[in-house]
Amino acid sequence: MNYLDTSALIKRFVAERGSPLVSAIVTRGGPIATAKIAYAEVYAGLTRKRRDGGLSEGRYLTVCRQFERDWKAYVRVDLWDEILLLARDLIRRHPLRGFDAIHLASALSLRSALGEDITFAAADERLVRAAEAEGLGVLNVERATGLSS
Repeated sequence: MNYLDTSALIKRFVAERGSPLVSAIVTRGGPIATAKIAYAEVYAGLTRKRRDGGLSEGRYLTVCRQFERDWKAYVRVDLWDEILLLARDLIRRHPLRGFDAIHLASALSLRSALGEDITFAAADERLVRAAEAEGLGVLNVERATGLSS
C-alpha cells in the first residue's frame, strides 16, 4: 500500500516537481492511504495557491472537485489517541513538525493494523528520513528515488 502525506498528495492536483510520479502512483491502481488531516491540509494548500495567483479561480474549482472525488477512494486513517501518542514519541525521536509526525504515526499505525508493508511518499526530506528510520519503504516524490517495500 502507498501512503501519501499532504506534500505528496497535493501534487496530484497541482503541477509541481514530483507531480508526474504522484499521478503514476495513484493511477497504477492499488490502495492509497493518507491521514484524515490531509483533507484540511490539501484545501489549505490549494486555497493558498489560489490566493497567491498560482491557480486561477476556474482551475481552483476544478481541482477541488477532483480532490473531492479522489478523497472518497483513499484509505483514510482516523486520528485516534494512539496515533497522537505515537506522534509525540516520533517528535521526540526525529525533527518533525506536528502534522508530519501525525502522518508518519498514521502510516506506522496502518502498517501495524494491516500487517503489510507501506511505502511512505512525501516531498519533505526530514519526514522521508524519519519514515525510513522507522522502517517504512520511502519515496521522495520530488527526487524520484526511494525504496519500494
